[in-house]
Amino acid sequence: MHVEVLVMRSSVPCTLRLEEEIYTRIKEIAKERHTSFTAFVQGVLADVLKNEEQKALYNAFSLAGEDADVKFAISAQMEVIERYE
Repeated sequence: MHVEVLVMRSSVPCTLRLEEEIYTRIKEIAKERHTSFTAFVQGVLADVLKNEEQKALYNAFSLAGEDADVKFAISAQMEVIERYE
């Protein structure tokens, strides 16, 4: 059995203007998922922020590896390969 525990964090009231069609669609989806409009929007925004953080980490690690000089490790790698052949 899966039990999801929700932790209530402090929240800040926010006024958001949406096109009527978008608002209506979000309400429909939230209802289908048995959640509130606010909870649905918070979840979507949390997902967007998580994706942005993952992209930032990926880009940071990519930049770190661009100028990496690994030539010093070639001899050690060859030693390991030859030992187990």
